[in-house]
Amino acid sequence: MNSVRIDKLRQAHPTKRNSVSNSWEQHRVLIAGGTHGFGLVLAKILSRSGASVMVLGRSAEGVREALVQCEAEAHAAGYSKNQVQGITADLSHDGEGDRAVAQCLEKLGGCDSFFFCVGQSSRSVILKLAPHEIRSSLDANLMTAVEITQAVADSVCRAHGHLVFIGSLAGKFVTPAMGNYAIGKSALASFVEAVRLETEPRGGHVLLVSPGPIQRNPAHEATLPSIHRYDDQVARHDLPDSVGQPGGGASVRLLDAEKLAHEVLFSCQQHHQELVRPKKAMLLAGLIEWFPSWGRKILNRYTSQKG
Repeated sequence: MNSVRIDKLRQAHPTKRNSVSNSWEQHRVLIAGGTHGFGLVLAKILSRSGASVMVLGRSAEGVREALVQCEAEAHAAGYSKNQVQGITADLSHDGEGDRAVAQCLEKLGGCDSFFFCVGQSSRSVILKLAPHEIRSSLDANLMTAVEITQAVADSVCRAHGHLVFIGSLAGKFVTPAMGNYAIGKSALASFVEAVRLETEPRGGHVLLVSPGPIQRNPAHEATLPSIHRYDDQVARHDLPDSVGQPGGGASVRLLDAEKLAHEVLFSCQQHHQELVRPKKAMLLAGLIEWFPSWGRKILNRYTSQKG
């Protein structure tokens, strides 16, 4: 088959990745937690897809660095670097969510979709954990989402856009040493379901993403202070060293961030309500729901702690 024929077939049957990219052109997007990790991956993909992107982060330096990367992506794809904006805000403080959304509406002229990529994992023994640390998990994983979601929902619903929340498999499974994180993420999942009930009748689409551990960019790994971020917690609670690894040391393959981001955007396009990765985790969640004892035995095989 010659190259002309192949090009014609590609045009007639565009790939999932290309069809996703085309659907976001001129779309106005606010990404909370868009300056690092998976949020930054999403921001870069949306920037090179022609979206008008505002990235939100707690650090002014982090926002500047994210803007440089997103502007480069937009420029390489033939779009204006001016379509990428940034704002510094700490969503754990009252009023910051309202301020961030107000600035987004002013600078972008509106907000068609919102991505919430904020969260904080931890390692602990729940029966020895101080109550204030459990409140801290709820603050970091749930309360940071509340005010900004309330502020942006009207604009997204008017645009018939997307409210996307990056949760975790911890919101579905409680595994050893991850109980406190699971409390925060399961609370976020409940919040997302409540938001869905109120926004979908008004035209908004709500997507909850529940991924396992995501692979970090090796080029930036050495500069990340989070490499050993659980060491103190593991030592304080006398936990096995393996617990400090991604996913609490569970036997799961790290997810490719770029691939996951494209799946998230495709799920928006298809108006899916939830995206669970890896896929086998979705099956396991169903087993636990219908056959609790059997399902938990299988879960324990993947999450047994090793010294």
